[in-house]
Amino acid sequence: MKVVELSGGVGGARLARGLAAVDDVELTVVVNVGDDLPTHGLHVAPDLDTVVYTLAGVEGRHGWGRAGDSFVVNTELSRFGLDNRFQLGDLDLALKIYRTHRHRNGDPLSAITASIGAAFAVSATVFPATDDPLRTMVTTTAGEQLSFQEYFVHRGDEDHLTRVAFDGAKEARPAPGVLEAIASAEVLVIGPSNPPLSIWPILAVDEIDEAVRRHPKVVAVSPLIAGRTVKGPADVVMADLGLGAGTAAVIAAYQGWIDTLIVDSRDRGEAGAIDGIRVLAMDTLIPSLPEAVRLARAILET
Repeated sequence: MKVVELSGGVGGARLARGLAAVDDVELTVVVNVGDDLPTHGLHVAPDLDTVVYTLAGVEGRHGWGRAGDSFVVNTELSRFGLDNRFQLGDLDLALKIYRTHRHRNGDPLSAITASIGAAFAVSATVFPATDDPLRTMVTTTAGEQLSFQEYFVHRGDEDHLTRVAFDGAKEARPAPGVLEAIASAEVLVIGPSNPPLSIWPILAVDEIDEAVRRHPKVVAVSPLIAGRTVKGPADVVMADLGLGAGTAAVIAAYQGWIDTLIVDSRDRGEAGAIDGIRVLAMDTLIPSLPEAVRLARAILET
């Protein structure tokens, strides 16, 4: 079975790990690049790296970074008065140096990502949504316009938002292979990611938007459990943007793209059909591989 997942953040990466472990699944993961940013002169791609590390089983204990990493270089940066709030571990730093070296030699992000996946023996295909520059920008209630990382990392996602925009999206083209993977997939899955901040940047690329809308079977997994997120500010962001709360907010965020929404069993009372979208209840908390495989199998059987 050919399966495509749209992924961003830890939840999306963990579901990708489960899908990749299901027998007879050929998985392609299309990953958000709206969070990418230059740090200390390096090309940092947080969601791409989280997906690769998780598929390889070397992710850090919080779901991002590398397991067992040290932070000698990051700590030493403070000696020179450099901003080291965006923490890069020493093992993680090696990947960023490699990506930046290849990028400066003119290689596209998709080719670099394929080489990184091969270096970690990842069997799934991992694509960035686009090789072109695409950056998530948010506007706060104070009228400030911030990059995603300034909002999320430096300011701890404490600002309330009035708008989310994706700089470069209108000029961006899908990375090679993305449209072909979507068209040939029997199921297109949207991971339990933050809809506005992790999935909308992917769908902001016009041709990906159109391909997803045309797909006959698109299943999204809600990032909410009992109306709240396990990690991150998705519930607050959706409310700030006027999408509402709970399952209704997730449906509003994905209206026009999905035909099925998976909610957690604790939200079983909302199962049925809402605004023409089928709502199914399953256990969606997937902290480890067995839970992720169980959920992946259940999704593919819907």
